[in-house]
Amino acid sequence: MIRIVICDDESVFLKKIHRLIQEYAKTKNQIIDIVAFQSPQTLWDEIKDGIIFDVYLLDIEMPELDGLKLAKEIRKLSLDAPILFLSSHVEFSREGYKVDAMRFVSKLTLEDELCEALDAALKGAQKVQESYLTVTHYHDVVRVAYHEIIYVIRVMRYLEIHTVRQGILTTGRGIKDTFAQLQDNRFVFIGRSCFVNLDHVMQLSESEIELDTGERLPISRKMLPGVKATILQVWGVKP
Repeated sequence: MIRIVICDDESVFLKKIHRLIQEYAKTKNQIIDIVAFQSPQTLWDEIKDGIIFDVYLLDIEMPELDGLKLAKEIRKLSLDAPILFLSSHVEFSREGYKVDAMRFVSKLTLEDELCEALDAALKGAQKVQESYLTVTHYHDVVRVAYHEIIYVIRVMRYLEIHTVRQGILTTGRGIKDTFAQLQDNRFVFIGRSCFVNLDHVMQLSESEIELDTGERLPISRKMLPGVKATILQVWGVKP
């Protein structure tokens, strides 16, 4: 399922875009969850609280927080999610490139342009989704981006997934199954019950690693040579 958020302060356009996306989903046989906001500030508050969307459709000309400013804030937390701008004016296109906007959709020709733009956005969103780990945390289903994962450790019968912004997520999944699902060479086991994201490793010693959070984690003596070789390779250092 793809989650699309629309933000437009004009209720008429908001309803029109919502309807067109529903028609698109039915035609393409896609499951799309559509969330609509008239207030860009309310949307931004939701994003800061950890709510993740797959595709953003933002009106450029909005009071208080316009679409361009909102997109710049979104990019700080969501590097790859497709952003589509809605506007009646083309002069904003240069600014859109600064936030890596995928497409500009003219409100004047919405019916003609939106379907093609959504085709590109959904393709991009599906690719980005592959870089998220989905876990059940108590009774909630949570997605966490790979780059947000600091390390994963088994504690008793549960896994603790330590993240940058979402805190510690607890799940009953197996550690080997979780590692296998990631399929990303940024992650490496440093012990039988713990693997780390090398993007967050700041220092390596003969017995432990130091993370950018200040935490220190012990390295298994048996795994030390492999861990050291992998880290040096990622850092571009010859052993």
